[in-house]
Amino acid sequence: MINAVMIIGGYGEVGGNIARQLAQSTDLQMLIAGRQLAKAKSFCQQLGPKAHPVEMDIQQPKSYETILQADLVIMCIDQKHTALVQYCLEHHIHYIDITAHFAFHKQIEQLEPLAQQSTVIMSVGFAPGLSNLLAKHLMDQMEPIEALHISILLGLGKKHGVGAIEWLLDQMNQSYTIKKNGATQTVRNFSEKKITYFNKLGKKSSYLFNFSDQHVLQRKMPLSEIQTYLTFDVELVNRLLAILHRCRITSLLKYDWIKHGLIKIIQSFRYITSSSDICAIKVEAMNSEDNRVNETHQIWYANNEALMTAYITVLVVKQFIYSTLPYGVYHIDDLFYLDEGDIKQTTN
Repeated sequence: MINAVMIIGGYGEVGGNIARQLAQSTDLQMLIAGRQLAKAKSFCQQLGPKAHPVEMDIQQPKSYETILQADLVIMCIDQKHTALVQYCLEHHIHYIDITAHFAFHKQIEQLEPLAQQSTVIMSVGFAPGLSNLLAKHLMDQMEPIEALHISILLGLGKKHGVGAIEWLLDQMNQSYTIKKNGATQTVRNFSEKKITYFNKLGKKSSYLFNFSDQHVLQRKMPLSEIQTYLTFDVELVNRLLAILHRCRITSLLKYDWIKHGLIKIIQSFRYITSSSDICAIKVEAMNSEDNRVNETHQIWYANNEALMTAYITVLVVKQFIYSTLPYGVYHIDDLFYLDEGDIKQTTN
């Protein structure tokens, strides 16, 4: 029975949206947790009597005891180790994680033996999360799938553009592995241009990027080639970043003053172009059966990926409230499928 949920990072952009949506649609008691107790208190005053502030530092295990007040923890902050997740499992507390880092997902998966009386769900949010569910929907429509391409479009609108760009620039020079042309290859973030058509948004230059959804799905579809691409709603920004990347200028982004200067330049495009807070996911599936190339796709549009991540998270929380979920460690597409904008539990 879920009566109280702790949202760690609960007064931040994503955590705050999760808390607001839960306050509007459930009777749960909410513990708004973070290092700055004053901010937590101020935010709880906006939410009303169901919200309670909690001082919590995920780097300090001595503060973990506050978790015992909750039946479910929603983690909205990136972590360096799994000590907090382990604490939740040892005390039979359910856990949701919205991180997009596959390396951390793999660390959590190692805790499976501890999940005897609790449920862990990862890949919850816009991407990964909704992207996994859209891909799963196509997997049910086409068999076999030889190639699956996921294209993530983020808007450069004022509200959340800075965070999106800074995250991108931090990842720009990193490499990762994917399956391509029948073999495992090492690729760099924001390489290998692909043109993606988003219908009402037109054509966008998209580039390979290390979202975790492709790695989770690749394990379930070992014979397919799965790649995730990233693009922005302003095509000039896509081209600028591609040029900087190709010329290896992005190696200078290790200097904060250069990174922040580039962020300001990119943000200035919104004054001379029609940028917005729109976000979109396009998933394309292909095979070559019957001597022809077969294709199918799904596109999902929304405004503000932080709001969309909160929306998906709240749908998962409601499954904890109204359904009986199996104990163990899962990704969102292990337990759920998408049905007319709602998340429903998969029956095995």
